[in-house]
Amino acid sequence: MKKFNTILLLLAVLFVAQSCSKDDPTAEIDQEEVGGAKLIFTEVEREAHGDHYHYNDIPNAEVETVAFTGSNLAPAVGAHLHLEPGKTYRLSLVATDFMGRETQQTFVQRAAEHQAFILGAPTGSLTYVYADRDADNKKINVGVTGYLTIEKETSTFVFRYVMRHLNTGVKDRITAADWNNTNFTQFTGANDLDLKVEAHLTAGH
Repeated sequence: MKKFNTILLLLAVLFVAQSCSKDDPTAEIDQEEVGGAKLIFTEVEREAHGDHYHYNDIPNAEVETVAFTGSNLAPAVGAHLHLEPGKTYRLSLVATDFMGRETQQTFVQRAAEHQAFILGAPTGSLTYVYADRDADNKKINVGVTGYLTIEKETSTFVFRYVMRHLNTGVKDRITAADWNNTNFTQFTGANDLDLKVEAHLTAGH
């Protein structure tokens, strides 16, 4: 009888432990499971410093936000991104899991496996600089945060933001200059995100 009771007690403890792990809203989940995303474009001041730029916040900054929802992470019907030549924007990704919790920092934490590519714009119309930093405040190239400068006016095109999940060791072959590499699939892996929205680069909107 004592042995039987011991077995029952062990089974009860195991059942409770499993139930807690399933029901606990803070339990670990795969943080790369994306249920929604936003691209946020916040106007900043670009200040030249020798061979590089500093990017400064400005008061009453223009902000453009595009939200992507649904199973295919599509923008709202009729969504249109309008950015002005001569301006620079901080481009920020916000990704959420299926419970609405922000997960974009996971891409930064797993920097060796991730890099964003910005595609679709006519040649010479955009310049992009990666601006991510790791836990030690070291600059890294991921693309959760970056600075996008609008170099010239364009006709309408499809702005495409791809967050690529790279195979082991592939990141070593990618440089900051590959931010708009149309042959990005040569960097083997899969896309965690492939966000597309109609865009137009022109003044006076």
